Formats: sequence, C-alpha cells, structure tokens
Amino acid sequence: MRVLALVPSQKGHSPGQRGSIELWEKVLEPAGIELDYAPFESDRLREILYLAGHRFGKAREMIAAYAERLKLLDKLEGYDAVFVYREAALLGPAYLEKRIARKKPIIYQLDDPLYMPYRSPSNGYLSYLKFFGKIKEIIRISTVVIANSSHIRQYALEFNKNVWQIPSVVDTDKFVYKPFENPGRVCVGWSGSPTTLKNIKMLERPLQTLSTKDICDFHFIGGTEFGIAGVEYSAQKWNAETEVEDLRKMQIGLVPLPMNSWNPHKFIMKTPQYMALGIVPVGTPMASNPEVIEHGANGFLANTDREWVERVTELVEDSSLRKQMSVRAAEDAIGKYSLNANRGKIIEAFKSVVNVCRKFS
Repeated sequence: MRVLALVPSQKGHSPGQRGSIELWEKVLEPAGIELDYAPFESDRLREILYLAGHRFGKAREMIAAYAERLKLLDKLEGYDAVFVYREAALLGPAYLEKRIARKKPIIYQLDDPLYMPYRSPSNGYLSYLKFFGKIKEIIRISTVVIANSSHIRQYALEFNKNVWQIPSVVDTDKFVYKPFENPGRVCVGWSGSPTTLKNIKMLERPLQTLSTKDICDFHFIGGTEFGIAGVEYSAQKWNAETEVEDLRKMQIGLVPLPMNSWNPHKFIMKTPQYMALGIVPVGTPMASNPEVIEHGANGFLANTDREWVERVTELVEDSSLRKQMSVRAAEDAIGKYSLNANRGKIIEAFKSVVNVCRKFS
C-alpha cells in the first residue's frame, strides 16, 4: 500500500508530526504501508511563518506552496490513498481535499481543534485565511479519520462514522525511563514554547508561595525570561538535540492550562512525555489531562492556587510517594502512549481504507 502524506511541515520540525505520522512510519513500513511525504512549507516559509510581521513574505510563500499542492493533483495515480495531516494547505477552503477525494481515499488525521476559530499571536488576522469551517468538510469526505483526543473524536463522529482515536505517541526510543537517583534538592519544572509562556505565568502566585517555602528548585524550558516575579529559577531555550537530558533535570513536571476555546479539546503531549521519563506530572484538570493523569496514582490534578501549592509540596516533601508515582507514571506512559502500545491500532486504521472502499464499491 503506497500513501502520499500531505503534511504542513518538513520532517523533523513539527512536534505534532513527530509525535504522530513520523513515528507511525516505523510501524507502517514493516506492515507494507509506504509513505511519501509532501510538506506544504518551503524552507523560506518555515523560517518566517511563526515570526511576527513578514506579511508580504508569508503571503508570497503561501501562494507558491499552494501552487505546488495543485500540481500534486495530477500525480495521484501511483498511490492507493492520500494521508492528510490537519489540512492539505495552510490557507483556503477544503478545495484541495475535495479534489483529492474524487480520485483517492483520504486518511485524515486531526490532532488539534482546528474547527475552533483562533487568532495566531504571530500571524494575526492572517489566521482567518485558514477557513475554520473547512474541517468538518474534510472529515465528511475522508474515508478514515484519526483523532488524538476524546473531544476531537466526538466532534469528528458528527460527520464521519469511521473515526479512530489514537493518541499522539511518545518516542520511547528517545524518552527512555531511568529511575531517579537521590536528587538532593528536588527540581520542579515546566517545558513549553514561546507561544505557551502564558501557561506557566498563570502559576505565578503558587510559585511565589513555593519559593517562599524554599523547599525546591525551579527550572523552566522554552525561553530565558519568564517574567515571574519573586521566584528564583533557572531557564533555557528548548533544544531538540538536548530535550530529554534537559527534562531529566526535573522530578516534578507542571502542566498548567489556561481556559480558552482551544485548550479543552486538546491532547496535551507534554504530560505523557514527562511521565515516560518518570517525571511526576501536576496538571490542570482539562483537555486530556484527566484521562492521562490518574489523580493520586501517577500524578496529581490541581485547579486552584491552593491545590497547586499543596500537590507540589506533597511531592517534594514525600520522597517515597514521589518515587512510587514516578514508576507508575512511566509504566502508564509506556503502556498507553508509546508507539508500541498503539502499533496495532495505527496499522488497522490505515488498512481500514481498503475495507471501507470495498464496502462501498
């Protein structure tokens, strides 16, 4: 089975792609499913897309990339199916997907609630060129839909009955669990991106209280300045090459999520990544966190400032509990959110294209 994979980003540059189709390839290829990648972005578009400004440059590169996508429509004969990750193009309605669906079955993966309107902090009103309403159209015309969260799955089922829920998976060849040695002073940490710095900022008051107690250290990944007053912390930019070793500096991982129209629908990949390394998560009870974090067993859920302080304090001061949760967290991440744990479902979802096409042929 040969599949053309229409993805937004070049290989190795998008966390979403790395935690799904790029990892899935490791199990799809041995099962006889060959992928040919066709990224939407050019080198130049990747350089400027998430920078502020560059509107004319972004528009020019987007148009050129869309033109390349149109050329692909004449090259589908050698494929059994087309895999679409999120959307075939980063702008415009579902025109490309509709053209593709007339020729080949579509395997559609949706791992973010793209049906919810939002304004990108780096692209402003250009975000609205994405046509948020097109997502239900893509779901409707797809032969197979793969959703990574319960919320997205429920949305997809409104428009398509062949929906598979497969979580974004942790690369356990990279995120390898190693029992923590006695760390001496416990480190509480957070990892994110420049666009999610507001997430850790929402914990400013609990962090100030914990800092006053002087019972732990703090380390944040994703920038060098987090603007958290009254808290001493070390910080660094995220680095793909050193990501795992950087995360190993912490024994407790924070997963705060602000309420907005987007977050409740998401699968929060950082939570199982922490867990795979034995980092005990403390997270907001929102999105996938209540499903991934078993409160009191492999981590804690915290909502109020008081709960954040109490849960982190308990883990810092009770080394036995922290070790017990660390082991359980790693076991759950490997057993539920690793590539191997989802191998069969991934292969079956792709091969279901053939079964559905036979049923309706």
